[in-house]
Amino acid sequence: MDYKIVRKENQKERLWTGGVSKELYIYPDGSTINSPFNFRVSTASINPGEYNFTSFKGYKRLLILLSGSVKLEVDGRDYYLKPFSHIFFSGDSHTSSLADETSIDFNLIFKENINLLDFKIVETEFSGNSLSSKAINIFYNLEDNRHIRVNNNEYTLGKEDTLIACGNNFNIEGNGRGIILSLDIKI
Repeated sequence: MDYKIVRKENQKERLWTGGVSKELYIYPDGSTINSPFNFRVSTASINPGEYNFTSFKGYKRLLILLSGSVKLEVDGRDYYLKPFSHIFFSGDSHTSSLADETSIDFNLIFKENINLLDFKIVETEFSGNSLSSKAINIFYNLEDNRHIRVNNNEYTLGKEDTLIACGNNFNIEGNGRGIILSLDIKI
């Protein structure tokens, strides 16, 4: 795979006890959340109330709150998340959430032996050149349409669309928030 665009309407939805999860991408292609995978990127709604998170033994997690407010309890410690705050924690930690309002988060679940090279919340134009040319780079668009160029091809990313690019051969033009992840995967 050189690059792939996952449109909002093509995201796979899955219920979890606290809301709905939308899978943006899972690697390798063809993996599922119930089979071995290297990493999975998703968003999820967190309904009001208290819910336990699914355990992922042998994985690490990154959670970025996109909207609302949530109290996470991770192995007995409390963390209070507001929009665009984040937390790293072990996939096999006992984790629960408590929310007074419907909230949305962005999740990365990745094997312990995979290196997260970088993650950023960007608000302006971005060139993949600052990321590793040997990584899988992911851009999740949080706001209105953004113009992108990948390998001299031009596209428009709508709100909640995702670009997955092997290497740093992309440019994202325009203003508006997005999340960039760069994962060191031996491909």
